[in-house]
Amino acid sequence: MNHPDLDAFDAHPEWNPLLQAYWQAQQRVEKGWVPRLAAVAEVPGDQLSAIHGRLIAHGLLRFELAGRSEGVEYQLTPLGRQAVTPPADRQIVPEWMITEEAA
Repeated sequence: MNHPDLDAFDAHPEWNPLLQAYWQAQQRVEKGWVPRLAAVAEVPGDQLSAIHGRLIAHGLLRFELAGRSEGVEYQLTPLGRQAVTPPADRQIVPEWMITEEAA
């Protein structure tokens, strides 16, 4: 089963380093939300904001305003976690079937 947003992600390999960086950072924090990454080695600085926008628009990354001092924080969505899995290993699960604990 294909998913159009995962197809778009796979068609743009330049998005992968940013999503992977958030996934790795998310694994290291208890609350699961990560402050905005200001730089990722494999992503040119002038493309960082645009790629953030694309990942959000395709439902791979979500954000919340954490507060005045914390600013914006990000977290991979269930679909984003599927995107960081190699395409051959993905098992597409509809989002409505994913429990909140797994999300």
